[in-house]
Amino acid sequence: MEEKNQFGQGILYTFTNYVYAFLLTNLYFVLTNGLFIFFFMTLEPSFSNILLYFLALIPTGPAVAALYYSMEKLVRTKELSPTHDFFYGFKKNVKDILSIWFPILLVYFILIVDLQYLRQTPTELNQILSIVIFVLIVLWTMLILNAVAISARFKFRIRDIWKLSVYYSFMKVKNTVGNMLILFILAFITTITTDFLILFVSSIVFFLLALNTKEMLSDIEMNFLKTSPKHTDQQLE
Repeated sequence: MEEKNQFGQGILYTFTNYVYAFLLTNLYFVLTNGLFIFFFMTLEPSFSNILLYFLALIPTGPAVAALYYSMEKLVRTKELSPTHDFFYGFKKNVKDILSIWFPILLVYFILIVDLQYLRQTPTELNQILSIVIFVLIVLWTMLILNAVAISARFKFRIRDIWKLSVYYSFMKVKNTVGNMLILFILAFITTITTDFLILFVSSIVFFLLALNTKEMLSDIEMNFLKTSPKHTDQQLE
């Protein structure tokens, strides 16, 4: 059965197609995250397993990019062919996203290990340093949300992705706070329900993130892109 990709033929039709898009892209996201989900379900949630979680999360990068690519297209065009667009986004972004995904995980790994070490010896200095590291984790999360969004939509050099991420994290404070609020609400809900909730609402969460970063991506397209007459790849001016 051919997938429908038009979302403008009445409220009921639009609603059912959005539900269809969310369900199918969410399923593909779960399937492409099979390695991490396997470790998440079988390993004891202990700090001693952090290295295994780190390794299992490496393939998650392309899946994250594919889901964001799909949801951003849905926000921007009101159209989506879930199977085609998800796997096109996966294939299109796999190389570029891994170039930023590995450093993202590495920084998280270092910060979390440091935080755990400081908490084992709760001196006054270590408590202060723990707060500093926690703030760094929040700032790093703030930056990577923009970096992943930019990488999934545009084809930039790695250093340009990070430059734009830093720039818009502070220039678009409302969007930055919005991204963090979405994650905070998700974290709160999972703490009072179950961690497995993310497996069922990933597409909705990424849709909200894409909706929140729409202004940033439009601004990048307007102010920082140039298209060569002979090439279609976007480049930073």
